[in-house]
Amino acid sequence: MLILRRFLTIGHNRIWVKMSDSLSPPENVRVVMSPPKTAGVIIIGDEVLKGQVEDKNLHFLAKKLTKLGIRLCKVSVIGDSVDEIAKEISEFSSKYDQVITTGGIGPTHDDVTYEGLAAAFNDVLIVNKEMADFWTWFNNDIDGQARKSTIKMATVPSNATIQYTNLKEHISPRKFPVVTMHNVCIFPGIPSYVKAIFEGLEGNYFMSTEKKFHIKRLYLNVWESVVTDSLNETVSKFPTISFGSYPKVNCPYYKVVITMESENGSVLDGALEFLRSRILDEYITDEGGMLGDAWINLEQALNDGKFNSFLEPLDRAIKVIESIFEENSPHEIFIAFNGGKDCTVLLHLVHTVLNRKYGLEEYPKINVLYVKNENTFKEVEDFICKTTQRYRLDLVTKQGPIRNALNELKMTEEGKRWKIALMGTRRNDPCGKNLDYIQKTDQGWSELTRVSPILDWSYSNIWQFLRTLSIPYCKLYDQGYTSLDGKNNSLKNPKLRYVDETGKECFHPAWKLDDESAERSGRE
Repeated sequence: MLILRRFLTIGHNRIWVKMSDSLSPPENVRVVMSPPKTAGVIIIGDEVLKGQVEDKNLHFLAKKLTKLGIRLCKVSVIGDSVDEIAKEISEFSSKYDQVITTGGIGPTHDDVTYEGLAAAFNDVLIVNKEMADFWTWFNNDIDGQARKSTIKMATVPSNATIQYTNLKEHISPRKFPVVTMHNVCIFPGIPSYVKAIFEGLEGNYFMSTEKKFHIKRLYLNVWESVVTDSLNETVSKFPTISFGSYPKVNCPYYKVVITMESENGSVLDGALEFLRSRILDEYITDEGGMLGDAWINLEQALNDGKFNSFLEPLDRAIKVIESIFEENSPHEIFIAFNGGKDCTVLLHLVHTVLNRKYGLEEYPKINVLYVKNENTFKEVEDFICKTTQRYRLDLVTKQGPIRNALNELKMTEEGKRWKIALMGTRRNDPCGKNLDYIQKTDQGWSELTRVSPILDWSYSNIWQFLRTLSIPYCKLYDQGYTSLDGKNNSLKNPKLRYVDETGKECFHPAWKLDDESAERSGRE
């Protein structure tokens, strides 16, 4: 192997980079004998410091480390300087169980992360044959035209370990080499590679500590100054809990979110209860979190495995909604909403996608068409009214039947703009069996494109989504109704009937229905 020796400068001292006499870690290295509990991330790149490139890796890494039970303690952003990289790696390696660097590996002059890594551990640089073989293949450099680039990317510290991981086929069909040294793992700066490499090493190099961070959030519609004394009292009473208070300017759903984090779930519950008891009820807005952090809540539920039973239909629904809003103006899209459970799920999914796209910035109101049945339940009317206020909907109400309502709609300003109808239709609905996710309305109907994002969701999927994310739904579902239309053709589902200890006839809530084929048993 070719050994490259050079002088490097650390601080004011010019030192010779040489091979350690022993394979044991230098004294400044933190030796990890058990699953890591702490981590530090070093982001390397002049382009990041200059604002030429936006770092998109930190958010992903922070979430992944937290999920594994590893506490991310510090993040540093530095330039393409060997001295600076060496100093930062040396410091991080001595303080944290695991260190991740991103950026600064490649074929150009400013890709010096490997040099900084060698200097941090008093090592020499070598051309690693396995790395050279890989990059020759990866760069399709069989004839050696790009030999300098290949050699540059294969030049690593002599004591480095090469971890091989499987990446997605479109990134690399061969096992991809990742350089590690002691407790430091070197990542490229490209986000798609960072994601693929981390997930490839997860469970092997990046291991779970089997420790879970429990998090609680309290959403307030008043500013921090109003609750400062109550918060300080709670912080003093629960010293083992990590508290955070974050104001949200121009957020329509809440003004402050207080976060509480602990490894002890029961202590955390006690702290939340204590804090709530010190704050006036009218200051607390539980729905603020459900709406303002809709995408965060969905991600958290996904990370916790709450939706593992229907990941594919959920992912498909999100992608369909995203594509519709990417390809069309929000002013051209409306949701057909009648207060039922399915369209309630659809509405929250649309809100969640827009929450992800716009964050807490104000975005165009969601258009909603409510086709009113003359025999509508008062409870349904009340729920639609509250939902309109809750989600800040732009609601248009038309008298049924639906075909007449759509024809009448086309004569209005809204109707002339609206081209896409989002429907909460599912396969087991009377008209849903042969539908596609996206298709034109049938002949004789008002010309629209109807989109059914939750087409392949089951009855249990609907209730799992609503209840996991604490999404408000029409209270008739808690009284034994499983399918709603008008008062004249909707009854409580006999499958949910039971008699209590006093002999009174009662009904279980809709989500307790086990036989999904009986969903419409209460419909006439």
